[in-house]
Amino acid sequence: MYLCVYICSMVKKKSDNEIIGDNIRRIREQKGFSQKEIAVAIEAAPTQYSRVETGKVSPSLKTLTKIAKVLDVPLDNLVNADSNKTQEITIKDKSLFEKVRLIDQLPESEKNMVLQIIDLALSKKKFKELLKEIS
Repeated sequence: MYLCVYICSMVKKKSDNEIIGDNIRRIREQKGFSQKEIAVAIEAAPTQYSRVETGKVSPSLKTLTKIAKVLDVPLDNLVNADSNKTQEITIKDKSLFEKVRLIDQLPESEKNMVLQIIDLALSKKKFKELLKEIS
């Protein structure tokens, strides 16, 4: 019984704040930024930013949005519990793969425009599907 209590206390489930902090720290380290660089970029005190990464505070949506922008990742990557799991993507249509490769070679501003158009088309499709379900 004592062993179970000891092991169970070791397997503490992480809070949402800790998951978010872990995700931010992992992505920041992968991109080679220091905590201080991110804190300066989002106009926060380094100690406050540190508390976000350690999960001691609940960051506001505004703060999370700033961090995501600086780290150049979708907001979902910061808040999703399984964002560190990689997904295997298989593209069967070779012409689509070639187009993705070419888009990736565009200047950043043009690439962002293409991605915004794709996001818009996908959102429109999802909205139409939602309207069908409601009707």
